[in-house]
Amino acid sequence: MKIKVITLKNWCNKNITPLAWQRIIIKVLPQLREKGFELDELEDPNNDRLFQEEEFKLFTDALDTLYNISFPKEVMDKIQ
Repeated sequence: MKIKVITLKNWCNKNITPLAWQRIIIKVLPQLREKGFELDELEDPNNDRLFQEEEFKLFTDALDTLYNISFPKEVMDKIQ
């Protein structure tokens, strides 16, 4: 599974708050750096930058921890 980083960012901005995306990426930044991501490219992701399944799991775990919500399955169904 692959998902565009910009899709996740836009979803956070629309459904939570623009600061939610920043909080999430700061929380998982050490693990994302190990995967080749840097803060500046996560704050303003290119349209072609993708999260693989492992990075998406980091995102969803942080989303649950910080906001006690899950990324909606219906959104996942639309983008796959």
